Amino acid sequence: MLKFKPFLKSNDKIFYLFLSLLFVLTVQQFDLYKGGANYLIHSIKFFDNNKLQNDWMANQEDHLPLFTYFNYFLIKIFSKNVIYVIHSILLGICPFFLYLISKNLFPKIKDINLCIIWFAIFIFIFHENSFFSGVAGHRVIDVGYQPASFGTLFFIGIYLFLIKRIFLSIFFICLAASFHPTYILHTGFLILGFIAYTLLSKKYLEFFKISIFYFILILPITLFIIFNFIIIEKDITIIGQEILLGRIPHHANIHYWFTYKDLFSLLVYFFSLFLLKKNFKFFVIFGVFGFCSIILSFIQFFLDNNSLALTFPWRTSVFIIPVSSLIVTSYFINKIKIEDKKLKFIALSLILVSSLSFGYKSHYIKDLNSKFGIKLKLTSDIKKNFSTIDNLLIPITLEDIRMNTGLPVFIDWKHHTFRYDQLIEWRLRIDLAINFYKSRTLEEQIFNLNKIQEIDYISHILIKTDDLKIECKNLINHKVFALVSVNECFDNAKN
Repeated sequence: MLKFKPFLKSNDKIFYLFLSLLFVLTVQQFDLYKGGANYLIHSIKFFDNNKLQNDWMANQEDHLPLFTYFNYFLIKIFSKNVIYVIHSILLGICPFFLYLISKNLFPKIKDINLCIIWFAIFIFIFHENSFFSGVAGHRVIDVGYQPASFGTLFFIGIYLFLIKRIFLSIFFICLAASFHPTYILHTGFLILGFIAYTLLSKKYLEFFKISIFYFILILPITLFIIFNFIIIEKDITIIGQEILLGRIPHHANIHYWFTYKDLFSLLVYFFSLFLLKKNFKFFVIFGVFGFCSIILSFIQFFLDNNSLALTFPWRTSVFIIPVSSLIVTSYFINKIKIEDKKLKFIALSLILVSSLSFGYKSHYIKDLNSKFGIKLKLTSDIKKNFSTIDNLLIPITLEDIRMNTGLPVFIDWKHHTFRYDQLIEWRLRIDLAINFYKSRTLEEQIFNLNKIQEIDYISHILIKTDDLKIECKNLINHKVFALVSVNECFDNAKN
């Protein structure tokens, strides 16, 4: 009879979980529907408390099916607040499994005092950001819940492979890509590292097992993306790629985002490899994982191939930079030689200072949710007219209106589609909205509104009071914006 062998002693597990929870408490999570949380639109659009089933964005191709259904069922069973719990778990995975990786590589840091010092420094590294974030504005997890946050499952996969739980390792790595398909390429980089290690170690049976199991798990999400987002007419693909590159140059254009700071990140990565050159297993895995990304990024720097750019080969940096930083950290912690009493005092002092200072900074000094709450005054005013609004035209920079009112909006800049043909329509909508809000006369506003109405019905318009060219009833009490009915305002003006 097979017995399950735990990969951690229960007492150790509880202690590491406690320190991980301490880190989580230092993070002020964003309000659920801030900015990037528009990814949740497909999860919530069929609930009765919103009208998002009629939103144009909500009816475009969903590139995150697992993410969508996962959140839909959780919200349906519990409430939307369960998402904060999920995000807390993903945040906690970061220090928990990064520490286990570090401990596997530097066993001496399992000492309780050195362990506490490690977690104290991790809190600093996470909040300081420079040694935790990837390049091109990417980050494996942040204060806001989004599909990319499931990239923390990579850390589970790396640790499990180090302790020879190969199939579980591959499962978690592929699960991350299933939640966020942008990670598909990076699962390939990491699995290639596993394969390289097995071949160099002459473990040919393991090589075949890894290859077959990975192929089986990654194939469904890969085929889904290929057939739904990649196999599109060539002319449409070219136009769509240009639009997407223009929308996210900070992520996709290496000439736009690459700076000397990224060279420093590379140096940290190379230094971490140097420190672990005697650990053959990890050196090969981590070396292949990083070099695949570096080589493709280097090729893109000279070739400027749009298709390669939009696979984001440099996104592997969201894994290699935090791992590299913590390898270097663990190496120096491993070198500490101080008597136990002094070490205990230093460890407790560091964890108290680190957790309290960054917790206070997040929750009280930065307090991003309070600042965001000021914006919600506008959405609250709009929502008072919920029953009468069918579709809302808004300035394209007001990215938080849709999710926080539950009302369909014509378009905004931040939330774009992912199919190239649908990106073309997204760009068309953006241009139409810009033209309307740039109108200098009432005639121009009516003309541009008619162009919008040709492709989508608009019942209400949110506009700066100073930009309104006609006397209309303002449905909200706001210092800057007016909410007006198209029927009562512009339709009457046409007559």
